[in-house]
Amino acid sequence: MKKSALIISTLALALSPVAVFAQQVQTNVQAGSNTAVSVGAGNVTNQNVVNNANQTQFSLDGFGLDPQIQSNVQAGQNQSFTNGIGNVTNQGVFNNANQTQVDLDGYGIPAYPY
Repeated sequence: MKKSALIISTLALALSPVAVFAQQVQTNVQAGSNTAVSVGAGNVTNQNVVNNANQTQFSLDGFGLDPQIQSNVQAGQNQSFTNGIGNVTNQGVFNNANQTQVDLDGYGIPAYPY
């Protein structure tokens, strides 16, 4: 009995789709910081913080889990001190997040439809 149970469980594990564990919670945290000090005449300071995040979950078969929660946190900070004549300071923070969930198995809506 034990040997047959072992054979059956081994076959079940071997034939089960691995994609059932593929769709898990996706979390992305990005941060950037710039600091500059300019003293004098004619100084130029350019600062940029660019955060890009692409998260995709795709389920095609009837055995996969529905897409799960996707969370994204982005932060950017620029600091500058200029003193004098003719100083130019350009600062920018650019945050971009693309999150996609596709469930084509026809067994319902995603587990967390946000």
